[in-house]
This record gives sequence, C-alpha cells and structure tokens, in this order.
Amino acid sequence: MSSQSEFYEPDDAILCELGRLQIRHSHLDHTLRLAIKRMLGISIDDPGYWNETRGMAAGLRARARELIAERYGDDDDTAGILNKVLDDAEMATTLRNRLLHSVWMKAPGAEPVLHDRDNTLKMHVGFQLPTVHEVASVSERVERIQRVLNHLTRKGL
Repeated sequence: MSSQSEFYEPDDAILCELGRLQIRHSHLDHTLRLAIKRMLGISIDDPGYWNETRGMAAGLRARARELIAERYGDDDDTAGILNKVLDDAEMATTLRNRLLHSVWMKAPGAEPVLHDRDNTLKMHVGFQLPTVHEVASVSERVERIQRVLNHLTRKGL
C-alpha cells in the first residue's frame, strides 16, 4: 500500500451491515459463554462463571471444545456436531475480523481495498472490498451459527 494512500469510508449501506455484523458477533460470543456455562452446569451467578467464560472468541471456542471432549467423549455424533458448529464459528469470525479490523484504504488512481497483514505470508495484503450483500451474508452466517449453538446447548443434546 502506497504511503500516499488515504483512509476510505464505505457507504452507509455497508456501514449499516458492518454494524449489524458486529452486534450479531457479540451475540455469538455471549452464546459461547452460555454454552460453556451449560456444559459446566453452573449459573451465571456462580463465581466460576467469570473465570470460565473470560476472553475473546478464540479462547471461548477452545474452552468449549475442551468441555465437549469431556462431556460428550462417549458420544461421537454429538461431539462432532458441536465441533462442526465451532469450526464454522471460527471461519465466520475470521471473515468478520477481516471486515472490521482491516484498514479501509484507497491509493491514488486505484480501487479501495481492505488493507491487512497476512500472518501466514508475513506480509501486507489488500483484499477486495465486499459488497453489501457479502457483508450481509457473513452477518447472516454468524446469526445462524449463534442460533444453532444456542439450540444445541440449551436442549442439552
């Protein structure tokens, strides 16, 4: 990205969808905390709740996976379903992070891009800007994952 690049702010329709995505992802994080609570059999008021459910999405998914292995170790079907939901949550979070944590930039004479670091390649990269529909699609995916995880852990499989 050129040092002459400038910050770029997307239009209101994309900003609206980015806001919706952020709120839905917060719902997913909270549902991960509730799933952990349910698998532990504790209440939100339990002093252990805060220690067990602290952290960001990656840490919450890791803790949920540990509890799935403990609780459903003899039930491969249930463990498999829950782990697939967590796999999908991880992919959706990666997409969400790119959309919300990349720098929206525009170089002179070029199309705007999402500027970010690729930790695998160890370099800066530019990703094509998403359409309103693409952002809405990620948001809807996050919402579906949240609903499925909530349903599966609420009923106690």
